[in-house]
Amino acid sequence: MSAPATAAEAPAPTADQRALVPVACRPPAIISAFQPDPIELEERAPPRLARMVFYLALALLATAVAWASLSSIDEVVAAQGKLITTVPTLIIQPLEAAMVRRVDVAAGDVVRRGQALVTLDPTLPAADLVQLRTRVAALRAQTDRLEAELDGRRYVPAAPGDPDQSLQAALATDRRAYRDASLRNYDEQIAHVQASLADNRQQQDTAARRLDTLTQIESMRDTLATRQEGSRLNLLLSRDARLEVEASLQHMRGTAAELGHELQKLLAERQAFIEDFRRTTGEQLAEARAKRDAATAELKKAELRQRMIVLTAPVDATVLEVAQRTVGSVVRESETLVSLVPRGAPLEAEVAVAARDVGHLAVGQTARVKLDAFPFQKYGTLTGEIRVISQGAFVPDERAAGGGRATSPIFRVRIALASQHLPGAARDVQLIPGMTVTGEMLVGRRRVITYFLYPLLRGLDESIREP
Repeated sequence: MSAPATAAEAPAPTADQRALVPVACRPPAIISAFQPDPIELEERAPPRLARMVFYLALALLATAVAWASLSSIDEVVAAQGKLITTVPTLIIQPLEAAMVRRVDVAAGDVVRRGQALVTLDPTLPAADLVQLRTRVAALRAQTDRLEAELDGRRYVPAAPGDPDQSLQAALATDRRAYRDASLRNYDEQIAHVQASLADNRQQQDTAARRLDTLTQIESMRDTLATRQEGSRLNLLLSRDARLEVEASLQHMRGTAAELGHELQKLLAERQAFIEDFRRTTGEQLAEARAKRDAATAELKKAELRQRMIVLTAPVDATVLEVAQRTVGSVVRESETLVSLVPRGAPLEAEVAVAARDVGHLAVGQTARVKLDAFPFQKYGTLTGEIRVISQGAFVPDERAAGGGRATSPIFRVRIALASQHLPGAARDVQLIPGMTVTGEMLVGRRRVITYFLYPLLRGLDESIREP
């Protein structure tokens, strides 16, 4: 008996034999070989590589979602702005309208304290200065002369060769001569009246003695006439003589009273002249002092105008702007000619924050400042913190915003810089006010997934609500 045949040596089944095998027991490859192509593709198992790629992508997506849910990043509000100084910009202006003689600086120049910036025409201020100096000198000489008169001193010119003082010295001599002559006249009249009064009093004494004698004689004759021992005629003659002397004495007394009144009048007139002379001198002195003080004030103004002919830099500074004025042009009073920025003044960054972002900001938050003139990739950035947030909104100028384009309100934020020097720049590189910057203010941290969820949540909340 022969050995049974192996599977490899077994004969292949015929078509009739394959037809007798149930479909469920047939291999998949055999089944798909007799099916249409679409069904064969549908029932074919996916390749292992494709399944691995799918599962890998699914795992990466899950990992990304988990990372976004657990990880957080800085939340930054960025705004554009510029560098400004903490001290105001220095404005150089003329004190009054004048003609430009010379412009000595240009925008961007570095100037030192006291350096000439603009020179104006000095003709008018110089003429006013000379006129006022002459007037002040004349009024000072007049004041000194009147003060000497009022104090009873002799006026001595401090500078004998000065024409104003020489004139006042001559006036002082004339007025002193007039005063002395007037007083001498009064003194002579007073002396004459006093002499007349003294003579009158002497005559009164004589008349009084005669009257006493005549009174005694009359009394004696009256006694004799009463005794019939004397003549009545003698009595009447004695009485007539007494009455005559008595009348003369009364007249002398009246004359003495008149002389006394005249003496008092002359004394009063003399004193009135002295007081009137002093009053007039005092009034003239007060008027001269007022004029002198007013002229002195005007002289100070003229000297200031003279000094303002050459406009100089008050401190070391950088020229920010120069007005477009040519030599010979006329500038108005208080017109800005030169704008200066003090050198060495601390700088700050002032940025314009949109109204929608200002709610995230608070004073004291840290910030990073990038200068457009110095790329931060090479020169680094400046650090600082928010110092001031404006309490009101500002609407930018439409012209600065680009024609008629709508502008949104902004809030101005100032960032105090911790350093005035870029880390990657040379030490001689100066930061100039007006440089444009970008301020990045750190307002907090947020999870990465919120960047995807918040827009979705906002869309779900605000959509499908239209009327």
